[in-house]
Amino acid sequence: MPEEKVFTISELAAMFDISSRTIRYYEEIGMLTSENRDSLTKQRYTNRERRRLKMILRGKKLGFGLQEIREMIELYESNPEGEAEKSRIIAFADSKLREIEEQIMQLQMLREDILTYKEKYENSRVKT
Repeated sequence: MPEEKVFTISELAAMFDISSRTIRYYEEIGMLTSENRDSLTKQRYTNRERRRLKMILRGKKLGFGLQEIREMIELYESNPEGEAEKSRIIAFADSKLREIEEQIMQLQMLREDILTYKEKYENSRVKT
């Protein structure tokens, strides 16, 4: 059986275009783990940790909080085919979609307010 590929912190940072400090932070809060560190081998991360980091970054990009991301990863890893797990992940997605819809409505109202004030000020300018 072939040996599992491991990555250094620098390799992962370059792979995902993030800082090594970001990876260390995720490790500090328990979202990632590394194999034993020593001066000869440096810090090593398995392919499982690479996948977890990818999911963390994708979740952040989609606007989920770290606790939500942690729970989704744990649900997925515990039983990726389980109906309860899928239902919970769908609930996270539905909640995020509602939040985004609310933000869109607020931005549209803000846009209308700005356009109204802009028009008001343009119409009140002294013509020269």
